[in-house]
Amino acid sequence: MSKIYKKQREDSLSRYVYCTVDGALVKVVYKSGEGYNDSGSTYSNYSDLKITNSYRVGIQDSLKSTSKTQTVFTEEEEVTTTTPQSGTVTTKTTTNINPVCIFNYNHKVYSSSGSVSKWASSYDSFAFSQSTSANMPSLGRYGKGVSNQSPIYFSLYNSSFMSLNSAITLSGNFTMFFYVGLIGSPVNKYMRFLGKSDDNDMFFSAGDASNKSYIMKFDSSNTVQFDSSTYYYTPSSNPLLISVVRKKDQLTIRENGVEVGTQTCPTSDFVFDQFGRTGNIDLSFNGGVWHFSAYDGAMNKSLTKVEDSIIKLASQSKSV
Repeated sequence: MSKIYKKQREDSLSRYVYCTVDGALVKVVYKSGEGYNDSGSTYSNYSDLKITNSYRVGIQDSLKSTSKTQTVFTEEEEVTTTTPQSGTVTTKTTTNINPVCIFNYNHKVYSSSGSVSKWASSYDSFAFSQSTSANMPSLGRYGKGVSNQSPIYFSLYNSSFMSLNSAITLSGNFTMFFYVGLIGSPVNKYMRFLGKSDDNDMFFSAGDASNKSYIMKFDSSNTVQFDSSTYYYTPSSNPLLISVVRKKDQLTIRENGVEVGTQTCPTSDFVFDQFGRTGNIDLSFNGGVWHFSAYDGAMNKSLTKVEDSIIKLASQSKSV
């Protein structure tokens, strides 16, 4: 039986299929059609047999894939009030929480030669992009990943970051999720996640200060900081899922479903339009991203369910 070989074609989007016949490589063909010529004789058309490369397959799969996190979640909250007229009364309020944006490593990641130029949300029309080659993140840690199967890696050394096609404003309560892998340099410092291109004083990052882990800044005078027991930021695992929940004036951060802490925070809007950089400062995120999403409410009972779903999805990636 002949042994089948795959030989790379110059066209990066397809490969011919070859087999060995008497020790020589022969291109495999298939009958693509048949008909009759002018003399009434039948003839057949043959075409080269090709296989689609992983890049195109990844794009096709990503267009068909759906994310379990694309769900409207319902949260119930009990409110107890006591008045002289009615005594103690407990009422339940129901709130629907909707996704604002959902970015997964396996959905609509566009790359060329190992560099990522665009990453589209699977919800709404938001998309991150980078048109400057030198600042593009890589597909996989070394640019050898597979589209829609490998995480996206940002590098501190080439100031890689991506910009949104439209700024996102989170008002009132919100929830955000980041599944990331951090690369220390030599320690985990200046891990810039979200920023606003025209404002160096509005961002969310990790390790921006000594003995601090996470920092969310709303403006020049409103900063929420989470203390760290170590001088440099040390995550509980790597990679890890970071959950950020603001409910009224309380900001809670969790790592892999375990609470890191809760701090009082402003109730003003948080606005961002880029991932991997704070304002116009050339200190970018250094590591991989599997998932980023934002929701327009504070999750409570739904939180663990979504966290487990994101962690499971990230575990299925090809981390190269």
